[in-house]
Amino acid sequence: MKHLFLKLLAYSCLVASSAPTGHAQQVSGTSFPPIKPVELVQCDTAYTRVYYEYAYKKDSLKQDLTYGQTLLLVGKRFLGFMDYYRWKFDRLNDSLYYAKASPVALMTQGVKIMANVNYKYPLVINRQKRSATVQVCSIGTYQYRDTLPALQWRLIDSDTIVAGVPCKKAACRYRGRTWLAWYAPAFALQAGPYLFGGLPGLIFDIKDTAGNYHFTLNGVENTSTGDKIYLHCSSNIVTTSRENVRRAVQNEMRDILKAFEITSPGIQFPEKMKRGDHSRPYNPIELE
Repeated sequence: MKHLFLKLLAYSCLVASSAPTGHAQQVSGTSFPPIKPVELVQCDTAYTRVYYEYAYKKDSLKQDLTYGQTLLLVGKRFLGFMDYYRWKFDRLNDSLYYAKASPVALMTQGVKIMANVNYKYPLVINRQKRSATVQVCSIGTYQYRDTLPALQWRLIDSDTIVAGVPCKKAACRYRGRTWLAWYAPAFALQAGPYLFGGLPGLIFDIKDTAGNYHFTLNGVENTSTGDKIYLHCSSNIVTTSRENVRRAVQNEMRDILKAFEITSPGIQFPEKMKRGDHSRPYNPIELE
């Protein structure tokens, strides 16, 4: 159900962006299957949530920023990092499933939530093994496992206040981008958004120097019931190497229509949409 929902949402955005103003086309003839529980692999249970506002440029050649909300889940053995609204949709999905609700209810409520999803690199970190499993959500969904990077942080003699908490500055170079971070020594957790961590305190703010990606802490919450730290699992997810994932996503952005046709056999596009350039900007969080 979820993969169908995401495909329809992405397809609708593509059609809307390709159609002339006032002539958006409709997706019709789709019937919705029953709601099923979210397919996932749980790694751990988290009792701390750390929220980060997220901003990034879809196109590095433009100044426009796209905003979102992300969530770091902290467990004893694992960390999980994902889009907050995708996490919220999963919770809605399962609550409606156990309530035996109609799939129309999920579509009606879920479309408002999923419209806010912008972060596309959900991951889990095995803190003991120093490894990460990363998913990349593009037209297709891909997964790879990687060694957690040993970031070479340079501590900088500078102070500021982020979210009311005193923070210190650090910098590092990671896979093609230079990152500046503000971390809080008062928070012993040596973690942060995405794969960033290893500083003597929780990262409160981190951005690359070119202004393409920016995470800012905007909330910390302890929970008594616990949250699942998980990744989605499905036959639709392609598990391969990091290099292959990067190549696949880059190819998708070169021709987004062709990518939809490959990942969704049988999908039909109007002839007008098949004409012209179907490339999209490619500005991944990792450049190398």
